Parts: sequence; C-alpha cells; structure tokens
Amino acid sequence: MKLQKNVIEYRLLLQIAYIVQSLSPAATVRLGRLLGCFAYYFVPIRKSVVFDNLTKAFPEKSKAEKRRIARQSYMNIGQNLFEFMRTPIRSKTELNKRVIMYNSNLLHEAYQSGRGTLLSTGHFGNWEIMACAIRALGYPIVAIAKHQRNHLVDTMITKYRLSVGLEAVALGMNVREFLRSLKQNKFVAILPDQDAHREGIFVNFFNQPSATAPGPAALALKTRAHVIFGVCILVPKGNYHVYLEKIDYDDLSDSNEENIRIFTQRHVKVLEDKIRRWPDHWFWMHKRWKTKPSDV
Repeated sequence: MKLQKNVIEYRLLLQIAYIVQSLSPAATVRLGRLLGCFAYYFVPIRKSVVFDNLTKAFPEKSKAEKRRIARQSYMNIGQNLFEFMRTPIRSKTELNKRVIMYNSNLLHEAYQSGRGTLLSTGHFGNWEIMACAIRALGYPIVAIAKHQRNHLVDTMITKYRLSVGLEAVALGMNVREFLRSLKQNKFVAILPDQDAHREGIFVNFFNQPSATAPGPAALALKTRAHVIFGVCILVPKGNYHVYLEKIDYDDLSDSNEENIRIFTQRHVKVLEDKIRRWPDHWFWMHKRWKTKPSDV
C-alpha cells in the first residue's frame, strides 16, 4: 500500500512538473503563489503550528498581522515549489536576469583563500534559487539535504539538483566527508535552522531557548573555513535579491564548548534579524521550539 501511494505521489509530481516546465517564469510564479494561497485557505497544512510559532516569535503583532504573514508564507512556499520544478530547464541567462546578488565578492574572496566555505542559510526565501545562482557563477557546491519519505520523490529532487551541478548529499553524512569537501575547497551549503532535538545546544532565538545544531560551529572552528550567510529575497515580478554576509569568528580560537555556543548564537542572531525584516519568508510550518531544555 505504501509503495502504491509513493508511486501515485511521484507520478502526480512528474505531471505537475511537466506542466510547470512548459510555463514562462512569470506564469510559474503566479501559479505557484495561487497554489499557496489556495492551500492557506482550503488545505491548511500545519496551520496551527504556523500561528503558534508566529505567536512565540512576535507576541506584539496583531492577529491580522500574523494572518497576513502566514498567508504570504504559504504563497512563498507555493512559489518555491513551482520554481524548483523548473530547475532542470532554467538557463544561466535566466538566472542572471532574475537574480541580483549583493556582496558576491565575498564568494570570490572565500574561494581564493582555498580554505573551503560553509555557505549557511535557513529555510528562508528561495534557498534553492540562491544555490543555483551561486553554482552558475562557477563555485562548486555540496548541498546537505534531508531524505524525503517517498524515495521516488527523493530521487527526483536529487536528480534536479544534479542537473545544475549541485552535489547532493544526505543529512547526517560522516564528518570526514564534510572535512573532505572543505579540503577540496568546495562550498558546503547548510540549513541549520530547524529543531535539533536532544543533540542540539540551546541558544536564544526570538527570546526562546532553541535547540540548535552545534555541528556547523564545531566544523568552522576546527577547519577555520570561511562562513558566509546568505538569503534569497523574493521581489516583485518574480525576481530575487541575494544578500550575502560573512560571519566573523576570528576572536574564537579553540573549538571548545563555550566557543561553539557563542558561534551558534551569532549564526542564529543573523537569521533572526532576517526573519524580523522579512517575516513571511521563513518556513513557519516547522516545530522549531519542540525540544525544551527540560527534555535534555
């Protein structure tokens, strides 16, 4: 029964992708946002989680403001989904036309150093488009991704990423593989913004103790790799602005517990600042504060 369900889901996605790939970029954006709006009103997946998270993050906002943020968030997710389906047919010319990248010199400086780079972001804006745009500039990227429940869909997603030159590896890969990728001077793309369960360390995120993966901080402190934080912002007419900034940790010399906590807090603060500026861009459906300090 499970296999049959997986096959049905996969074939449905293939059909939708076939239709989306026949559309113009502008039509893809409009249809994706329409899908997200429809889901918000009629297929309210995890809607209660979204509003619970918004209440924790923005207790000062009115119900109307939170409803607007939630609706726009669903619309952005719909847009991201359909944009991803266009990945295999999206040309570099289209990327150059639709994506404006700020502080791209940071990528060049990091790559020229030869030390490897952690390219960090969150489930925020269109992280897939950002990865494609950076790869189109010629930088090698290893994308860390979580396996999907449906192995057929998982294979499809991996195939799409490979089609644009992104190396896709599973979340939880061996630390030696991380080190190898950085030693090869690759950009390792990570999205460490979700609940890290009991394996996480607690830092402040929206004034909430938040279980956060310590791995990126430990890896950076061990390798002294560059750490670049980036977000891809949706702007009118279906275009995108990518903002890049360096997370500096020169003052943290040793990979000890306290320095890992300090680095992780810095990283989380950068993401929080972006969410406060563009609150509808974050993936509010995730149970970010599921793990409590009392659970550890």
